[in-house]
Amino acid sequence: MKFQAVDEINQFSFDDSVITEFKAAAGEVEITFAGAIVRAGNSQNRRFQDMPCGEIILKMENVRIARLMKEGMKYYDADGTLQREIPDEDIPVPAQDAVLRRLSEGTVFTVVEDSVEQGYACEFGIDVPRDEDEEEVDTFWLCLTFDHSTAMWDRYRAPEESV
Repeated sequence: MKFQAVDEINQFSFDDSVITEFKAAAGEVEITFAGAIVRAGNSQNRRFQDMPCGEIILKMENVRIARLMKEGMKYYDADGTLQREIPDEDIPVPAQDAVLRRLSEGTVFTVVEDSVEQGYACEFGIDVPRDEDEEEVDTFWLCLTFDHSTAMWDRYRAPEESV
């Protein structure tokens, strides 16, 4: 890849990026995004503005899943009265592989960084279409801690270009 940024995850915006591939194996996670933004302060961005890039691969090393959660829902009637509530659900370790595979069809709506004593921590909010109805989504929160990250991409694209 032409551009590489090491340990600069805070110099990217993955909001509204589509995940095209998600790989997790042996303490490493690799996520391929379409539609990420390289922020102006990134060491590889020679412009003074945020720049979209086509496809970007984010590799994280020595990754630990701190939490994987499916977000619950609240259903209200037209008068605003709570009808039903589905609580948040922590995904148990045996079921995590199946959920992680589903994430390769998701769209990131936010990434929240957190401070940790050593390394980095990020929580990805990801909407994943349901198999039975693509208009409906399941929302997952994937919180990862990791020692290092490398983001790689080949080119920037003009803001008016489609992904």
